[in-house]
Amino acid sequence: MIDELRVYRIVPGGLADYLKLSGGVAIPFRGDKFGELLGFWYAEIGAVNTVYNLWRHLDLNTRQALRAELAKSEVWRTQYQARIQPLMQHQVIRLMTPVIPLAKRPEGGNTYEIRLIRTKAGKAPELASRLQSELPAEFQAENIGLWTTFAGEVNEVVHISAYRDVHARLKRSLEDADWRRFLKDYGPLVDRVESSLMLPADHSPLK
Repeated sequence: MIDELRVYRIVPGGLADYLKLSGGVAIPFRGDKFGELLGFWYAEIGAVNTVYNLWRHLDLNTRQALRAELAKSEVWRTQYQARIQPLMQHQVIRLMTPVIPLAKRPEGGNTYEIRLIRTKAGKAPELASRLQSELPAEFQAENIGLWTTFAGEVNEVVHISAYRDVHARLKRSLEDADWRRFLKDYGPLVDRVESSLMLPADHSPLK
């Protein structure tokens, strides 16, 4: 099993049109026939005008075959790709190995955070292991997924959390002594961190 994170930067002012085409054309056409959609979000704070969608595939060969089949579809090319391309500035794809498989939240109304953590070369597995085992308990409860990348953007750990109260989370991250100690301990493994707060699109399986 592999997961694929597709990150699209959308032209300013184009996000609403992009989400409309994705939810009204792409997702109804694709369903789960070309990979299972796990989540579909857009950034509200951080990397604004950015969309994150997460897919699951059986393996690399299956992914490649399904992508090739999708590319042959005239409906996909003319009704979706041709209309979406003018809205996109940049695209990055990450192929990832789950460390903590994505967990669905039963209730809606969540705000999600994605952290793209670039590690020192070869240190992603160590950091992921420490995030899995040493993260303070209050922060563990908010975890919904943790991955290491193996293609696209390597030497990365991808971490997604879900919050019912973003303000409380931000306040706790500044005041919690265990969290500050944890950050200090794993800091030498890290090159940089990019963080965005995300909201789920209407067609996202995770709300």
